[in-house]
Amino acid sequence: MRHTWAEINLDSLKSNFLQVKRIVGNDVGIISIVKADAYGHGAITVSKALIESGSQILGVATVEEALELRESRIRAPIILLGGIQSEEAEVAIKNDLTPSLFSFVSIQAINKCAEKMGKRVRYHLKVDTGMNRLGVDSGEICDFLNQLLSFKNLEMEGVFTHFANADGEFRDSTLGQMSIFKAILSVINQAGFYPKYIHSANSAAIQRFHESHMNLVRPGIMLYGSGRIGNCDLKPVMNLKTKIVQIKRVPSGTPVSYGGTFVAARPTIIATLPIGYADGYTRRLSNRSRVSIKGTTAAVIGNVCMDLIMIDVTEVPEVAIGDEVIIFGDERVSVEEVARLADTISYEILSTIGKRVRRVYV
Repeated sequence: MRHTWAEINLDSLKSNFLQVKRIVGNDVGIISIVKADAYGHGAITVSKALIESGSQILGVATVEEALELRESRIRAPIILLGGIQSEEAEVAIKNDLTPSLFSFVSIQAINKCAEKMGKRVRYHLKVDTGMNRLGVDSGEICDFLNQLLSFKNLEMEGVFTHFANADGEFRDSTLGQMSIFKAILSVINQAGFYPKYIHSANSAAIQRFHESHMNLVRPGIMLYGSGRIGNCDLKPVMNLKTKIVQIKRVPSGTPVSYGGTFVAARPTIIATLPIGYADGYTRRLSNRSRVSIKGTTAAVIGNVCMDLIMIDVTEVPEVAIGDEVIIFGDERVSVEEVARLADTISYEILSTIGKRVRRVYV
């Protein structure tokens, strides 16, 4: 077995879920977002743990992601947050998936397929209040609702929107979206639709905008221990680990890795680790990041390779082949620090950890 793995702590996952529950209270339901293989943590095992913890609904991006859960005998409601294509209507209905709808092309396909199968399909209407990505525009909502009335095999179970800047420094953008959303909800009720679920709050809004909780929230990154705002007690869930496979001693002036972008300024002890950009450890971390080893940290030196990285262990005491190295996830090197050094966000770092990295559940 390759000496690189991701340790997934299910107790920490459950603790983070309970933090969400503590914030929103017992009267607000939770859609646990498990898209992108549960942000790289393994959608099947994570989904089962979240359902055990009390999650009512799971949220994914694609039909393929939902089918993976259904094939693992997960029967909880699953919302397709990214909508569906016309050709996916039949498989979505057969597997009791809840689509988000915002396009008449997919609406017509689902209604036609549902009529043929003798079923009534529940859906969540997505409205765009300022993200400008997916959803029915506020200026088009009246015409959209009038046309929806003609589709007899569809039932509006929920309405939702998505905030573009809930974690931003200023609150005005999110408050503006909330105002638009409330106006749209009023129009929806006046049109004769009374959806069971209303939701808008992502991880940041759950923590910063209590008025956005409605009766359902959508935690994503905070379930996995990142995206903490204020005093919310979140625990890292993924601990990415590897082991030293070789140690070299080189003199001053020795170049390291492709392109020789690092040149030893002193006699240096180099340890090679079996992880690289093919595993999701981005090349942007070359000569920038650090890892945790034996109670201290060591710098990543030279360009990150496809399968390997090198670290400077000159100051690490009694280093040896086989020593465990933590890439991120402990108190010395967090995923947030790695993301900052890579000029990205923790979502990307976690969700791009590759399939050849074993997930070990503890």
